[in-house]
Amino acid sequence: MGRLRGLRRMSLAAGMAGCLAGCAGVTVGHPTAVPGSGPHGMPQPTATQIAVGANPAPPAPRMNPFVAQLKRPGGAGGENPYAWLEQVHSSRTRHWIFVENRATREAMAAVPGRAWIRKRLAQFEAGGGRAVAGDIVVERVQYLTPDGSRLPMEIAHRRDSIRDGNQPTLLTVYHPTGKPPAPLLRPFVLVWLEMGGVYARAEVRNGLTPVAAAGNPPRMPDRAIALSDLYAAGQSLIDRHYTRHERLGIYGRGFAGLMAGAAITGRPDFFGLALPTGAWVQYRQISSGNCYPPTLIVTAEDNGTVRPWRGYELAAVLQAEQLCRHPILIRIDGDEGRGEPAAQRRQAAADQLAFAAKWLGAQPPGQTP
Repeated sequence: MGRLRGLRRMSLAAGMAGCLAGCAGVTVGHPTAVPGSGPHGMPQPTATQIAVGANPAPPAPRMNPFVAQLKRPGGAGGENPYAWLEQVHSSRTRHWIFVENRATREAMAAVPGRAWIRKRLAQFEAGGGRAVAGDIVVERVQYLTPDGSRLPMEIAHRRDSIRDGNQPTLLTVYHPTGKPPAPLLRPFVLVWLEMGGVYARAEVRNGLTPVAAAGNPPRMPDRAIALSDLYAAGQSLIDRHYTRHERLGIYGRGFAGLMAGAAITGRPDFFGLALPTGAWVQYRQISSGNCYPPTLIVTAEDNGTVRPWRGYELAAVLQAEQLCRHPILIRIDGDEGRGEPAAQRRQAAADQLAFAAKWLGAQPPGQTP
């Protein structure tokens, strides 16, 4: 009898083990990735995952081979497969620019509202837009960083905006330079607010300053401080019930444009949209097989503030690693700076606003979705 009980217990244990093995990897209510080898050995997403933008990659991120091959200062490394894009005047890069600009023009031609946005930008730039000061509220708040510091943030929105946690929102950042930041309510922002959006500008700590521990030699600049502040500012907007991750976009030019690129490579799930100019090399260390948010990179062939190939390489690596159907586009203008034509700047801004409106759910007044 004792032997029979022992056999029964063994049989029951084996059955339970078989059930656990057979059920492994299955989560009720979540699609299972299609077996097979995707980019760099990652599983292919299901149609459901593509539709909802879910990430079929396993929790443990894998290093992009592009980053693994980068040669770091003072260290060994292999070839950068995208290094040829740094030769901005080569025939190969020129052809790449032509192909990417053509794809972006075709994609943007299907985005509604661009003509209205261009017109309103021109009106505000000329000072002829209707008075909006009484329709706009600018809140000056402080947000809490991960280490407990408090930093300032400005949040602009229409007076009749509803704080329901569902508003299309653009976030940009800046770091202290000793000079006051540029005026917040410029034409780009005014048009976004007129379309029902929320616009936030947050200060982040200067991650460009080399940091050294006591008794240790100086090390490379640590931008992780500024990046952690950026995520905290975005989370503050969500916690204050302005928006949610799917309707939160990251935007910027110059320093803020590079921060925007770094932000989506570090946390592709955090934002519903990105309008960067590029990213620093160390923040192209992206995980293979992610679903990156809809992204429109705007840069120029001759840019005095940001090396253009930072945007080129960011576009190339995101396009190579994208697992869902969110577009990764890049607009490359011929020049940028003091001699940049006003019409060209306005067209680039109109493309960014129209792209943001499409993916975050904003729209010009009087137009239906």
